[in-house]
Amino acid sequence: MNLRPLDVALLALCVTSCAAVPAAAQILRLPPVDAPASVEAPMQVTPWYNGAITSIGTVQYCLSNPPIFATRVMGYAGFSHPPPDFTPALGEVFYTHVLLGHPGNPCTGSAVGLELILPPGVQIANSPDNPVFCYSMVPNPSNHLINLDTDPDYGCPTSFPLGLEGYAVRPLRGGLNHSGAWGMHMGFYLEILVPLRATQVQTGSNKIVWRVNPDVGVVGYPQVPVFANGDVIFRDAMENNLLNLDLCTLTPTPQGC
Repeated sequence: MNLRPLDVALLALCVTSCAAVPAAAQILRLPPVDAPASVEAPMQVTPWYNGAITSIGTVQYCLSNPPIFATRVMGYAGFSHPPPDFTPALGEVFYTHVLLGHPGNPCTGSAVGLELILPPGVQIANSPDNPVFCYSMVPNPSNHLINLDTDPDYGCPTSFPLGLEGYAVRPLRGGLNHSGAWGMHMGFYLEILVPLRATQVQTGSNKIVWRVNPDVGVVGYPQVPVFANGDVIFRDAMENNLLNLDLCTLTPTPQGC
């Protein structure tokens, strides 16, 4: 089957290190609270190192006759790193993200369960200074960005209980029908960012893996090799750093970026 516009848009997103996006699409990391008011610390954008795109599940288009089949969900995982091409250091907070698109058109949409599978020596570093970020892009009535942390039905997770294979990444306020899942439909995008910290050197032989479960018995594993160098950084928060959203690299740019 030929790729539809949604497939092309997702495939066009970077699968290596992403370039900086416009300032409106970035998430500002504030300088340390004890910094002198007269000193403005320089800001830097931390690019993403992304893995390959993974297709997850196949569905029949709603009420199509003859039947038309398409990929249900597709996406990739990545992690942030110091620019231009350095690796995170031991003890330094960096982020992993997963970006998912939903090309398929099942009549009822998808309830997407997420888990984060981490290798030995990498741990979640969620804190008030380094929170989880969660955004979606919905196509109707026009492409616009939604901060799910402020959504009454969602909210970004603040704890990560053990799931079937990794740490469950569930909406704080229950999500879709209070099922612990993230709701998606044709044309929807979802991007979740979770802070991490390495306690052991990572040479790329281990991977950060996201378990994506959009339907009963349907599971895919977007993943990325992880790297961390042996320098010891006594810094907890990502002060003076900017994160960007790959959602805001879509064309046309979603409203709110």
